[in-house]
Amino acid sequence: MQFSYNRGVHELSDKIVASKDLVKWYGKSVLALNKVTFEIDEGDFFVLIGPSGCGKSTLLKVMSGILDYDEGQLFMKGSEMKNVPPHKRDASLMLENYALFPHMNVFNNVAFGLKMLGRAASEIQREVKESLELVGLRGFEKRSPLELSGGQRQRVALARALVIKPSILLLDEPLSHVDYLLQRKLMEDLKTLHKKLGNTFVLTTHVQEHGLSLADTLMVMNTGVIEQIGKPDQIYSNPRTVFAARFVGDINLFSGEVTSRRDDTYYVKTEWGELKASSKEGPDMVGKKLAYGIRPKFVKVNDEALSSANQFKSKFSGYYYFGDAVECLFEIVNGITVKASLAPELVSGLRLGESYTIGWSPADAKLIEKPSVVEGLNIEEVIYGK
Repeated sequence: MQFSYNRGVHELSDKIVASKDLVKWYGKSVLALNKVTFEIDEGDFFVLIGPSGCGKSTLLKVMSGILDYDEGQLFMKGSEMKNVPPHKRDASLMLENYALFPHMNVFNNVAFGLKMLGRAASEIQREVKESLELVGLRGFEKRSPLELSGGQRQRVALARALVIKPSILLLDEPLSHVDYLLQRKLMEDLKTLHKKLGNTFVLTTHVQEHGLSLADTLMVMNTGVIEQIGKPDQIYSNPRTVFAARFVGDINLFSGEVTSRRDDTYYVKTEWGELKASSKEGPDMVGKKLAYGIRPKFVKVNDEALSSANQFKSKFSGYYYFGDAVECLFEIVNGITVKASLAPELVSGLRLGESYTIGWSPADAKLIEKPSVVEGLNIEEVIYGK
Protein backbone atom coordinates (compact mmCIF):
# COMPACT_ATOMS: atom_id res chain seq x y z
CA MET A 1 0.00 0.00 0.00
CA GLN A 2 1.35 3.41 -0.95
CA PHE A 3 -0.13 6.49 0.70
CA SER A 4 -0.61 9.69 -1.26
CA TYR A 5 0.20 12.62 0.99
CA ASN A 6 -1.60 15.08 -1.29
CA ARG A 7 -5.04 13.53 -0.99
CA GLY A 8 -7.84 15.88 0.01
CA VAL A 9 -10.17 15.53 3.00
CA HIS A 10 -12.99 14.11 0.90
CA GLU A 11 -10.64 11.44 -0.47
CA LEU A 12 -9.35 10.48 2.98
CA SER A 13 -12.88 9.72 4.13
CA ASP A 14 -13.26 6.79 1.69
CA LYS A 15 -11.00 4.59 3.86
CA ILE A 16 -12.18 2.79 6.98
CA VAL A 17 -9.41 4.63 8.88
CA ALA A 18 -7.33 7.55 7.63
CA SER A 19 -5.37 10.34 9.24
CA LYS A 20 -3.61 13.44 8.02
CA ASP A 21 -0.94 15.31 10.00
CA LEU A 22 -2.17 13.84 13.28
CA VAL A 23 -0.52 15.40 16.35
CA LYS A 24 -0.73 14.34 19.99
CA TRP A 25 1.09 16.01 22.88
CA TYR A 26 1.46 14.76 26.45
CA GLY A 27 1.58 18.02 28.33
CA LYS A 28 3.77 20.64 26.66
CA SER A 29 7.02 18.68 26.42
CA VAL A 30 6.31 15.20 24.99
CA LEU A 31 5.31 15.00 21.32
CA ALA A 32 3.86 11.48 21.05
CA LEU A 33 2.52 11.76 17.47
CA ASN A 34 4.23 14.13 15.04
CA LYS A 35 2.08 14.79 11.95
CA VAL A 36 1.20 11.12 11.42
CA THR A 37 -0.44 10.43 8.05
CA PHE A 38 -1.71 7.00 7.01
CA GLU A 39 -4.75 5.11 5.74
CA ILE A 40 -6.21 1.65 6.30
CA ASP A 41 -8.32 -0.34 3.84
CA GLU A 42 -11.48 -2.06 5.06
CA GLY A 43 -10.80 -5.67 6.02
CA ASP A 44 -7.05 -5.14 6.37
CA PHE A 45 -4.91 -6.69 9.11
CA PHE A 46 -2.90 -3.57 9.84
CA VAL A 47 0.06 -3.83 12.22
CA LEU A 48 1.88 -0.94 13.91
CA ILE A 49 5.41 -1.96 14.83
CA GLY A 50 8.13 -0.06 16.62
CA PRO A 51 10.13 0.17 19.85
CA SER A 52 8.66 1.20 23.19
CA GLY A 53 7.86 4.90 23.19
CA CYS A 54 7.46 5.20 19.41
CA GLY A 55 3.78 6.25 19.65
CA LYS A 56 2.02 3.10 18.48
CA SER A 57 -0.10 2.60 21.64
CA THR A 58 -0.88 6.30 21.74
CA LEU A 59 -2.12 6.12 18.16
CA LEU A 60 -4.34 3.13 18.99
CA LYS A 61 -5.84 4.98 21.98
CA VAL A 62 -6.47 8.05 19.81
CA MET A 63 -8.26 5.84 17.30
CA SER A 64 -10.36 4.29 20.07
CA GLY A 65 -11.32 7.68 21.52
CA ILE A 66 -9.65 7.13 24.90
CA LEU A 67 -7.27 9.96 24.00
CA ASP A 68 -8.07 13.06 21.95
CA TYR A 69 -5.67 14.47 19.37
CA ASP A 70 -4.38 18.03 19.32
CA GLU A 71 -3.98 18.76 15.61
CA GLY A 72 -4.69 17.16 12.24
CA GLN A 73 -7.56 14.95 11.20
CA LEU A 74 -8.68 11.40 11.88
CA PHE A 75 -11.39 9.71 9.84
CA MET A 76 -13.09 6.44 10.69
CA LYS A 77 -15.74 4.99 8.39
CA GLY A 78 -15.95 8.29 6.54
CA SER A 79 -16.49 10.57 9.54
CA GLU A 80 -14.08 12.94 11.27
CA MET A 81 -13.44 11.76 14.84
CA LYS A 82 -12.66 15.02 16.65
CA ASN A 83 -14.65 15.00 19.94
CA VAL A 84 -16.48 11.78 19.00
CA PRO A 85 -16.80 9.57 22.13
CA PRO A 86 -15.54 5.96 22.08
CA HIS A 87 -19.00 4.33 22.06
CA LYS A 88 -19.90 6.09 18.80
CA ARG A 89 -16.85 4.97 16.81
CA ASP A 90 -17.79 1.37 15.84
CA ALA A 91 -14.39 0.33 17.18
CA SER A 92 -13.38 -1.83 20.12
CA LEU A 93 -10.05 -1.73 21.98
CA MET A 94 -8.33 -4.63 23.71
CA LEU A 95 -5.77 -3.11 26.09
CA GLU A 96 -2.34 -4.61 26.72
CA ASN A 97 -3.15 -5.35 30.38
CA TYR A 98 -6.59 -6.81 29.41
CA ALA A 99 -8.36 -4.59 32.04
CA LEU A 100 -10.73 -7.36 33.17
CA PHE A 101 -12.97 -6.66 36.16
CA PRO A 102 -11.79 -9.03 38.95
CA HIS A 103 -15.12 -8.83 40.79
CA MET A 104 -17.07 -10.00 37.71
CA ASN A 105 -17.15 -13.51 36.28
CA VAL A 106 -16.24 -14.21 32.67
CA PHE A 107 -19.81 -13.82 31.42
CA ASN A 108 -20.27 -10.40 32.97
CA ASN A 109 -16.86 -9.22 31.79
CA VAL A 110 -17.72 -10.11 28.21
CA ALA A 111 -21.27 -8.76 28.53
CA PHE A 112 -20.16 -5.40 29.92
CA GLY A 113 -20.04 -3.54 26.60
CA LEU A 114 -23.42 -4.86 25.49
CA LYS A 115 -24.99 -3.79 28.78
CA MET A 116 -23.55 -0.28 28.36
CA LEU A 117 -25.16 -0.17 24.92
CA GLY A 118 -28.53 -1.10 26.45
CA ARG A 119 -28.95 -4.42 24.65
CA ALA A 120 -31.76 -6.81 25.69
CA ALA A 121 -30.96 -9.66 28.09
CA SER A 122 -31.75 -12.33 25.49
CA GLU A 123 -29.42 -10.70 22.97
CA ILE A 124 -26.65 -10.43 25.57
CA GLN A 125 -26.97 -14.13 26.40
CA ARG A 126 -26.74 -15.10 22.74
CA GLU A 127 -23.90 -12.75 21.81
CA VAL A 128 -21.75 -13.59 24.86
CA LYS A 129 -22.13 -17.30 24.15
CA GLU A 130 -21.14 -16.83 20.51
CA SER A 131 -18.16 -14.64 21.41
CA LEU A 132 -16.81 -17.11 23.98
CA GLU A 133 -17.20 -19.97 21.52
CA LEU A 134 -15.32 -17.92 18.94
CA VAL A 135 -12.28 -17.65 21.24
CA GLY A 136 -12.49 -21.22 22.52
CA LEU A 137 -13.85 -20.49 26.03
CA ARG A 138 -17.25 -22.15 25.95
CA GLY A 139 -18.17 -23.28 29.48
CA PHE A 140 -16.02 -20.64 31.21
CA GLU A 141 -18.91 -18.23 31.84
CA LYS A 142 -19.01 -18.58 35.64
CA ARG A 143 -15.28 -18.51 36.30
CA SER A 144 -13.51 -15.58 37.88
CA PRO A 145 -10.63 -13.93 35.95
CA LEU A 146 -8.43 -14.83 38.93
CA GLU A 147 -9.05 -18.53 38.19
CA LEU A 148 -7.79 -18.26 34.63
CA SER A 149 -4.35 -18.56 33.06
CA GLY A 150 -2.77 -15.60 31.30
CA GLY A 151 -3.77 -16.97 27.92
CA GLN A 152 -7.37 -17.53 29.06
CA ARG A 153 -7.63 -14.00 30.46
CA GLN A 154 -6.35 -12.73 27.15
CA ARG A 155 -9.08 -14.65 25.33
CA VAL A 156 -11.72 -13.20 27.66
CA ALA A 157 -10.47 -9.71 26.83
CA LEU A 158 -10.60 -10.58 23.14
CA ALA A 159 -14.15 -11.93 23.48
CA ARG A 160 -15.20 -8.72 25.24
CA ALA A 161 -13.74 -6.65 22.41
CA LEU A 162 -15.41 -8.81 19.75
CA VAL A 163 -18.85 -9.16 21.33
CA ILE A 164 -20.08 -5.73 20.22
CA LYS A 165 -19.19 -6.71 16.63
CA PRO A 166 -17.01 -3.69 15.85
CA SER A 167 -16.04 -2.83 12.31
CA ILE A 168 -12.56 -2.02 13.65
CA LEU A 169 -10.85 -4.17 16.27
CA LEU A 170 -7.91 -2.44 18.00
CA LEU A 171 -5.41 -4.76 19.70
CA ASP A 172 -2.68 -3.21 21.86
CA GLU A 173 0.28 -5.63 22.27
CA PRO A 174 -2.05 -8.67 22.57
CA LEU A 175 0.84 -11.18 22.62
CA SER A 176 3.06 -9.52 25.22
CA HIS A 177 2.17 -11.36 28.41
CA VAL A 178 2.04 -15.03 27.40
CA ASP A 179 4.73 -17.64 26.76
CA TYR A 180 6.21 -18.39 23.35
CA LEU A 181 4.10 -21.46 22.51
CA LEU A 182 0.90 -19.64 23.42
CA GLN A 183 2.01 -16.64 21.37
CA ARG A 184 2.29 -18.89 18.30
CA LYS A 185 -1.16 -20.38 18.97
CA LEU A 186 -2.74 -16.96 19.49
CA MET A 187 -1.13 -15.67 16.29
CA GLU A 188 -2.82 -18.50 14.39
CA ASP A 189 -6.11 -17.79 16.18
CA LEU A 190 -5.97 -14.08 15.33
CA LYS A 191 -5.36 -14.80 11.65
CA THR A 192 -8.21 -17.31 11.63
CA LEU A 193 -10.55 -14.88 13.41
CA HIS A 194 -9.66 -12.08 11.03
CA LYS A 195 -10.40 -14.25 8.00
CA LYS A 196 -13.64 -15.55 9.52
CA LEU A 197 -15.01 -12.20 10.71
CA GLY A 198 -13.84 -10.06 7.79
CA ASN A 199 -13.55 -6.88 9.85
CA THR A 200 -10.53 -4.60 10.15
CA PHE A 201 -7.84 -5.51 12.68
CA VAL A 202 -5.30 -2.90 13.89
CA LEU A 203 -2.62 -4.39 16.14
CA THR A 204 0.48 -3.02 17.86
CA THR A 205 3.65 -4.97 18.55
CA HIS A 206 7.37 -4.42 19.14
CA VAL A 207 8.27 -7.97 18.03
CA GLN A 208 9.47 -8.43 14.43
CA GLU A 209 8.17 -11.98 14.12
CA HIS A 210 4.65 -10.95 15.14
CA GLY A 211 4.56 -8.03 12.72
CA LEU A 212 5.91 -9.97 9.74
CA SER A 213 3.65 -12.98 10.39
CA LEU A 214 0.36 -11.22 11.12
CA ALA A 215 0.28 -8.12 8.95
CA ASP A 216 -1.37 -7.60 5.60
CA THR A 217 0.03 -4.09 5.92
CA LEU A 218 2.86 -3.04 8.21
CA MET A 219 3.55 0.47 9.51
CA VAL A 220 6.97 1.03 11.12
CA MET A 221 6.98 3.81 13.73
CA ASN A 222 9.81 5.67 15.45
CA THR A 223 9.45 8.41 18.10
CA GLY A 224 6.06 9.62 16.90
CA VAL A 225 6.65 9.43 13.15
CA ILE A 226 6.18 6.84 10.41
CA GLU A 227 9.34 5.32 8.97
CA GLN A 228 7.64 3.20 6.29
CA ILE A 229 4.28 1.68 5.34
CA GLY A 230 3.85 -1.33 3.06
CA LYS A 231 3.45 -5.06 2.74
CA PRO A 232 5.77 -6.91 5.14
CA ASP A 233 7.79 -8.49 2.33
CA GLN A 234 8.15 -5.11 0.60
CA ILE A 235 9.61 -3.45 3.69
CA TYR A 236 11.82 -6.45 4.41
CA SER A 237 13.19 -6.51 0.85
CA ASN A 238 13.30 -2.76 0.22
CA PRO A 239 13.60 -0.77 3.46
CA ARG A 240 13.60 2.97 2.81
CA THR A 241 15.53 3.88 5.94
CA VAL A 242 18.22 2.25 8.06
CA PHE A 243 15.80 2.27 11.00
CA ALA A 244 13.17 0.32 9.01
CA ALA A 245 15.83 -2.15 7.84
CA ARG A 246 16.89 -2.79 11.44
CA PHE A 247 13.36 -3.14 12.79
CA VAL A 248 11.88 -5.42 10.13
CA GLY A 249 14.00 -8.56 10.09
CA ASP A 250 17.58 -9.13 11.19
CA ILE A 251 20.27 -7.47 9.07
CA ASN A 252 24.03 -6.86 9.06
CA LEU A 253 24.63 -3.12 8.64
CA PHE A 254 27.87 -1.23 8.03
CA SER A 255 28.50 2.44 7.38
CA GLY A 256 30.47 3.24 4.26
CA GLU A 257 31.03 5.51 1.28
CA VAL A 258 30.46 4.65 -2.37
CA THR A 259 33.80 5.14 -4.16
CA SER A 260 32.94 4.01 -7.70
CA ARG A 261 30.50 2.26 -9.99
CA ARG A 262 31.03 -0.19 -12.82
CA ASP A 263 27.91 -1.07 -14.78
CA ASP A 264 25.35 -1.98 -12.07
CA THR A 265 27.91 -2.70 -9.34
CA TYR A 266 28.72 -0.16 -6.63
CA TYR A 267 31.96 -0.33 -4.64
CA VAL A 268 31.59 0.71 -1.02
CA LYS A 269 34.55 1.58 1.22
CA THR A 270 34.02 0.55 4.85
CA GLU A 271 36.31 0.58 7.88
CA TRP A 272 37.13 -3.11 7.35
CA GLY A 273 37.20 -3.55 3.58
CA GLU A 274 35.59 -2.93 0.22
CA LEU A 275 32.06 -4.27 -0.29
CA LYS A 276 30.12 -4.66 -3.53
CA ALA A 277 26.40 -4.17 -4.13
CA SER A 278 24.31 -4.34 -7.29
CA SER A 279 21.62 -1.79 -8.00
CA LYS A 280 19.84 -0.80 -11.20
CA GLU A 281 17.44 1.61 -9.52
CA GLY A 282 17.66 5.21 -8.42
CA PRO A 283 20.22 7.97 -9.02
CA ASP A 284 23.96 7.44 -9.06
CA MET A 285 25.26 7.04 -5.49
CA VAL A 286 28.98 7.54 -6.11
CA GLY A 287 30.48 9.74 -3.38
CA LYS A 288 27.58 9.26 -0.97
CA LYS A 289 27.82 8.04 2.60
CA LEU A 290 25.27 5.35 3.33
CA ALA A 291 24.50 2.07 5.07
CA TYR A 292 25.45 -1.23 3.47
CA GLY A 293 23.13 -4.06 4.50
CA ILE A 294 23.09 -7.83 4.04
CA ARG A 295 20.47 -10.14 5.56
CA PRO A 296 21.98 -13.09 7.50
CA LYS A 297 20.14 -15.61 5.32
CA PHE A 298 22.21 -14.49 2.30
CA VAL A 299 25.61 -14.98 3.98
CA LYS A 300 27.36 -18.16 2.77
CA VAL A 301 30.20 -20.11 4.41
CA ASN A 302 33.17 -22.05 3.02
CA ASP A 303 32.52 -23.81 -0.33
CA GLU A 304 29.29 -21.87 -0.96
CA ALA A 305 31.13 -18.62 -0.27
CA LEU A 306 34.00 -19.24 -2.67
CA SER A 307 32.00 -18.09 -5.70
CA SER A 308 30.82 -14.90 -4.00
CA ALA A 309 31.97 -11.48 -5.19
CA ASN A 310 32.06 -10.35 -1.55
CA GLN A 311 34.45 -12.77 0.18
CA PHE A 312 36.28 -12.51 3.52
CA LYS A 313 38.32 -14.55 5.95
CA SER A 314 36.71 -14.71 9.39
CA LYS A 315 36.77 -16.46 12.76
CA PHE A 316 33.74 -18.45 13.93
CA SER A 317 33.08 -16.69 17.25
CA GLY A 318 29.63 -17.80 18.42
CA TYR A 319 26.22 -19.19 17.55
CA TYR A 320 22.60 -19.36 18.65
CA TYR A 321 20.50 -22.44 17.92
CA PHE A 322 16.88 -21.86 16.83
CA GLY A 323 15.88 -25.36 15.74
CA ASP A 324 15.41 -24.98 11.99
CA ALA A 325 18.25 -22.44 11.72
CA VAL A 326 21.43 -21.48 13.54
CA GLU A 327 22.52 -17.85 13.82
CA CYS A 328 26.30 -17.90 13.49
CA LEU A 329 28.67 -15.04 14.31
CA PHE A 330 31.82 -14.57 12.23
CA GLU A 331 34.42 -12.02 13.32
CA ILE A 332 36.09 -10.27 10.38
CA VAL A 333 38.32 -7.93 12.38
CA ASN A 334 38.26 -6.75 15.99
CA GLY A 335 34.74 -5.63 16.84
CA ILE A 336 33.32 -6.28 13.35
CA THR A 337 31.05 -9.32 13.26
CA VAL A 338 28.83 -10.69 10.49
CA LYS A 339 25.76 -12.80 11.26
CA ALA A 340 24.88 -15.77 9.06
CA SER A 341 21.65 -17.78 9.30
CA LEU A 342 22.57 -21.35 8.38
CA ALA A 343 20.85 -24.73 8.27
CA PRO A 344 21.92 -26.90 11.26
CA GLU A 345 23.60 -29.46 9.01
CA LEU A 346 25.89 -26.75 7.62
CA VAL A 347 27.03 -25.79 11.12
CA SER A 348 27.84 -29.26 12.43
CA GLY A 349 31.32 -29.24 10.88
CA LEU A 350 32.27 -25.76 12.10
CA ARG A 351 34.49 -25.25 15.13
CA LEU A 352 34.51 -22.20 17.37
CA GLY A 353 37.69 -20.18 17.04
CA GLU A 354 38.58 -21.64 13.63
CA SER A 355 38.94 -19.53 10.45
CA TYR A 356 36.40 -19.78 7.62
CA THR A 357 35.57 -17.95 4.41
CA ILE A 358 32.25 -16.13 4.35
CA GLY A 359 30.67 -14.33 1.42
CA TRP A 360 27.56 -13.10 -0.35
CA SER A 361 26.35 -11.89 -3.71
CA PRO A 362 26.26 -8.14 -4.51
CA ALA A 363 22.68 -8.68 -5.72
CA ASP A 364 21.59 -9.58 -2.17
CA ALA A 365 23.08 -6.47 -0.57
CA LYS A 366 21.15 -3.28 0.16
CA LEU A 367 22.38 0.31 -0.06
CA ILE A 368 20.33 2.61 2.17
CA GLU A 369 21.00 6.34 2.10
CA LYS A 370 18.46 7.67 4.61
CA PRO A 371 19.15 6.91 8.29
CA SER A 372 15.61 7.69 9.46
CA VAL A 373 12.74 10.06 8.84
CA VAL A 374 13.61 11.58 12.24
CA GLU A 375 15.55 14.75 11.51
CA GLY A 376 19.14 15.13 12.66
CA LEU A 377 20.15 11.45 12.88
CA ASN A 378 23.15 10.17 10.97
CA ILE A 379 24.01 6.72 9.64
CA GLU A 380 26.34 5.79 12.51
CA GLU A 381 23.78 6.77 15.17
CA VAL A 382 21.11 4.51 13.72
CA ILE A 383 23.42 1.56 12.93
CA TYR A 384 25.53 1.55 16.07
CA GLY A 385 23.34 3.45 18.51
CA LYS A 386 25.97 6.15 19.03
